[in-house]
Amino acid sequence: MKSIGLQCSTTSPCLFLGTLIEGKASIYVGIYVDDIIYFSPDDTVEQKFEEMLSTIGDVDFMGQVTHFLGIEFTWYKLPDGHLSVNLTQQSFSESLLDSLALPILSTSLYTTPYQSGRSIDSIPDQNMSSEERDQLRLQYQSIVGSLNWLAHTTRPDISMAVSLLAQHQSTPSLGLLEAALYVVKYYHRLQTWAFILAVQTDLLWRHFFIFLFLQLSFSWLMPTGVLKMHL
Repeated sequence: MKSIGLQCSTTSPCLFLGTLIEGKASIYVGIYVDDIIYFSPDDTVEQKFEEMLSTIGDVDFMGQVTHFLGIEFTWYKLPDGHLSVNLTQQSFSESLLDSLALPILSTSLYTTPYQSGRSIDSIPDQNMSSEERDQLRLQYQSIVGSLNWLAHTTRPDISMAVSLLAQHQSTPSLGLLEAALYVVKYYHRLQTWAFILAVQTDLLWRHFFIFLFLQLSFSWLMPTGVLKMHL
């Protein structure tokens, strides 16, 4: 990106921005390995970026984003001219459940990420052999890692529970594993919940980039429920 005149953002190593055409609007480019997402308020700037990027290597331009980093985007044009986008990770959730082979009731009773009457940070440790602990640790860390990805992208309502679970990754117990699975089941019940961004069309992508790539860099703690942003 630097070779075509873009600068790395001071807030995230995944975000680049700059001016490609003098006198025209800036362009914002988000990169994660070989996945790229980009925006400029000026279509000619986007076309210029595509031309310059094509000189570096083979690139497939796939139009308006529908999937990025495991996040699904659903776009809505509102009657008042605003544009709304829903961000969900339902496919990731289903893959997580399949990998754990968890039985899920069609009508779930998991109404909170916390187990009633049992705080995650007070679950006692258990004596077990080193071999048993190592095996449990691998399973526990895998689940907490998956939940952490969900909490940092589209589901801040599980952030507190995941934060508490993550504090015990070196010495998990069966009780903590049960608590982690409880959060997975809670998430499944509400897996269609989404971030909703509804903003003026010309401002949407500018704020969306800031929202997406800052949250990949930092841990956010937000209230339970759907977050709807009007910018």
